[in-house]
Amino acid sequence: MIERFSEKDIKDLLVLSKLEKWDYSEADLHTIFSSGDVFGHRNEKGNIVSSVAVILYKNQSAFIGMVIVRKDYRKQGLAGQLMKHCLQTLSPEVNAYLIATKEGEHLYKKAGFKTVDYVSKYISSEYIPRAFKASGVYTRSLTRRDFKEVVKLDEAAFGDNRKLFLKSRIQQAEKAVVLQNEQNKMTGYGLAVRTPSNIVIGPVVAPNAEAAMLVIDELAKNYKEKLRIDLSSHEETLKKLMENHGFQLQNEPPVMAYGVNPLPANRAIFLL
Repeated sequence: MIERFSEKDIKDLLVLSKLEKWDYSEADLHTIFSSGDVFGHRNEKGNIVSSVAVILYKNQSAFIGMVIVRKDYRKQGLAGQLMKHCLQTLSPEVNAYLIATKEGEHLYKKAGFKTVDYVSKYISSEYIPRAFKASGVYTRSLTRRDFKEVVKLDEAAFGDNRKLFLKSRIQQAEKAVVLQNEQNKMTGYGLAVRTPSNIVIGPVVAPNAEAAMLVIDELAKNYKEKLRIDLSSHEETLKKLMENHGFQLQNEPPVMAYGVNPLPANRAIFLL
């Protein structure tokens, strides 16, 4: 039987995540619960053996993630049941999307998802700070007064309002900066979030690749830990800039979507 979990189940979900070598932290799960729902199965002992998270944004798009099934419970149809349940909880107008693993791609195709893009996953084991300037813009620390404008910028780039998610993600972030132009107008932002195995740089929103790299550099330059950045596969200029700073491409999993108009229309550089 599929169960809807609550924040009381975070410790058990972390056990499942760690067992299957996923990279979720307790703070990640609090962020997910603040803006979405988590479903899954328990075994006869009450242990959580599967999970899926659904985050529904304001303008009828949804992100599906954290699809995990314990190894000894695979090939029993649990993942398929979870995907069917997720789609049934969403109204027909909602456009759902996810980032697929190699193992899960067949399952998602069977559920009706189609590949619409790819995510380029970059890792830096040792960030290389270099003198870098972007014309007409500068960075500063994000403050509470910036939140409304951050939500607007994120919505313009992402294609939907992610207010609840961003509120929790900013609280979770170790570093948070905004981008401003010479007229002191905010034109972008970026966050750095710690996970059990690395520092995730993102989300990042900026008007162009050079401005995005300025934000990334400000967030990354003092870290000695491994860094991770996920970005749309078509951001070729930004990829070259990142590679010049020590980032290396690890893999490019597919973005898969379910719905009438499934992929948000990015109108600026946007990193997940």
